[in-house]
Amino acid sequence: MSVDDRLDLVLRGAEEVVTRDELRALLSKGGRPRAYVGLEPSGLMHIGTGFIVASKVTDLVRAGFHTILFLADWHAYINDKLGGDLKAIQACGEYFKDGFRALGVPNEVEFLYANEFVSRPSYWQKVLQVSKASSVSRIKRALTIMGRKEEEADLDASKLVYPAMQVADISWMDLDLAYGGMDQRHAHMLYRDVAPKLGWKQVVALHTPLLPGLEGGGRMDPVASKMAKSKPDASVLINDPPAEVRRKVSKAYCPAKETEGNPVLDIARMILFPRRGELRVERDPKYGGDVVFTSFGELAGAYARGELHPQDLKAGVAEGLNHELDPVRAYFDAYPANLEALRKALGR
Repeated sequence: MSVDDRLDLVLRGAEEVVTRDELRALLSKGGRPRAYVGLEPSGLMHIGTGFIVASKVTDLVRAGFHTILFLADWHAYINDKLGGDLKAIQACGEYFKDGFRALGVPNEVEFLYANEFVSRPSYWQKVLQVSKASSVSRIKRALTIMGRKEEEADLDASKLVYPAMQVADISWMDLDLAYGGMDQRHAHMLYRDVAPKLGWKQVVALHTPLLPGLEGGGRMDPVASKMAKSKPDASVLINDPPAEVRRKVSKAYCPAKETEGNPVLDIARMILFPRRGELRVERDPKYGGDVVFTSFGELAGAYARGELHPQDLKAGVAEGLNHELDPVRAYFDAYPANLEALRKALGR
């Protein structure tokens, strides 16, 4: 595969790369560069995490990267996820492994817990180096990576450790590329700021867009309105049964003829077209009959012109999602143990 082909693969579906020239130089070196994405195991996985991360991780592997799916259990503990119960968080990590396997990530992907190296003094030395190279105000600006406001660190000082840990992780794992959603940008930029001060190598930062919640509002603040499992009716979970997927999508914000800030169209754009290459909408003949859209541009154009009713769009998207989730459901039917353990930890 040529450098240009690998570059296109890494950038497919991305919103930002810092910087493109650095990425090209990295791919031109040969060898097997190292990439990662860090995730807090914090509950049942939604489709924004599942499909988008699985697709990009697959792209990175195909582009020649040794790719790490980092299960940030200690970070989730600091962030008070699952009641701050580290055992429950790690049980969730095992469920996350199952989820990504079910979503088709390549076998070459390495799964790594923070718990596997936090006992090392040399790791904490890196955390302290980052802290000493950063001001308190700079660290506080990065708290949005954990879904927190700056003032929350005034009540719990451990929150200030989190961004320094995330930066130290990148150096500890000897990464060449750090991948995450746009909500992780502050951490990656913090690394790029401190790396020259500490004599660490620079890393490429790759960011994919955030899938908005079904209630809409993503146009105003994509980070605040991203899909989150804390809003059950505004998120589609990878373990939702077909009827639940249909119910949630049927209630989604989806104004007629509006293509911007429309979460149903965003699901089609960010998940269904990249995976399926088309969207099939079944309609009664009196409303034009069935139609197949072979590109997102074609779908968005038809919707903007009023040629596709919101309920028909919702029905098509729900069926497309269910088709993509069928193998995930089959996987968990065959291997239910970690899902059941997580549900027990969640009290469900």
